[in-house]
Amino acid sequence: MKIHIYWIVTIILFASACSNSNQQDQEGKVYQVDLDEKVNPFEKIFSHAEIISLETVSDGLMVWPERIFPFKDLLYVYDFWGVQKLFVFDAKGKFVKRIGRRGQGPDEYLNMYDCLVDTLHGDIYFMNVFGQTKQYDLNGNFKKDVMFPDRPHYYSVSLVGDSLIATWSCMKKEDDCVLLLNKFTEDTINSFWNDDDIFNHRKQFPFHRYEDKSYFSVSLRHEVYEITPDRLVPAYVWDFGEDNISPELLEYYLDFDDPNERNRRILDDIGTNILPFCFGNQYVNSAYHYVSVIREGRSARPMITHVFYDKEHHEGLVFDYLDEKECRMNSPLYFGNDYLLTDIHYDNRETFQSILPKEEYQKLENMLEDDNPRLLKLYFKN
Repeated sequence: MKIHIYWIVTIILFASACSNSNQQDQEGKVYQVDLDEKVNPFEKIFSHAEIISLETVSDGLMVWPERIFPFKDLLYVYDFWGVQKLFVFDAKGKFVKRIGRRGQGPDEYLNMYDCLVDTLHGDIYFMNVFGQTKQYDLNGNFKKDVMFPDRPHYYSVSLVGDSLIATWSCMKKEDDCVLLLNKFTEDTINSFWNDDDIFNHRKQFPFHRYEDKSYFSVSLRHEVYEITPDRLVPAYVWDFGEDNISPELLEYYLDFDDPNERNRRILDDIGTNILPFCFGNQYVNSAYHYVSVIREGRSARPMITHVFYDKEHHEGLVFDYLDEKECRMNSPLYFGNDYLLTDIHYDNRETFQSILPKEEYQKLENMLEDDNPRLLKLYFKN
């Protein structure tokens, strides 16, 4: 009977997704997780924690790091929400340089909506919302201007394989949101994914990558796809049982003709019995699949449930807090095989005392209100 239910869930969830794109196969693994069964992350997932103090200097001031790209002994830290800049620090947090300059010169940028640090080819891309892109090398030297195809609302850019670039745009339902471009010729190779534009709008960073594979997911659907040059191939689906977002609920939202009203209703419903969550960023490494589950729709710092799926033991590992108190972990900014990185800000630094050795917590005690955020480095158990 258990196997029978498993396949019913698989068929229902993937049938819902396949109604939104004709370029998806009805295949993929199902990762079953009970969101109510919480674990102690330092017993099950992490071995220990460290703090990296990002040096606060005038040319390296940041507000809210969005993503981190470690490479060799450097950290490339992208701050979108605060200043739209890319900073480079060494592994201990000492400021090294800032990449690019704001301005109207040939090697300067006016706005940056997303940043791609392509360590495979030694390139950095600064993309604005119109697809106008500046390309630099890893040292910050300007290489050339790149113009993606004319379309509105470019939100995200990612490397696919070793020769393709994927971009994500919030498009109307009749238009594909994902574009695949040849990295070297800049020709359009393919396009995928059409869905309601309000649903699409909720996901700023839909791509994640592990080794030579790239994945795609959106905020209100349980499916995760592998991106190939020909199509989106279902890779896996999150199954949270009774907590799943039902296809009927999404159809209910679509009944609101006014997009603004539809968006307001979704924001109001997140974290309630109507819409219990939406999906945040996703990652994968050698041991886990990960997704952050957002529990509040209108908060600048939403309540997050962290969901790990243990590949070896085929079990879900879920936690809200790093301890038994109020120590909340933000969504990861980097997720590798050995560790993950996330940020800690001044106003919640004291909650981390319970999980840190004394010498590491002292790095938070010494933090000033105007300092750059600290980074929390959580090492995975072997």
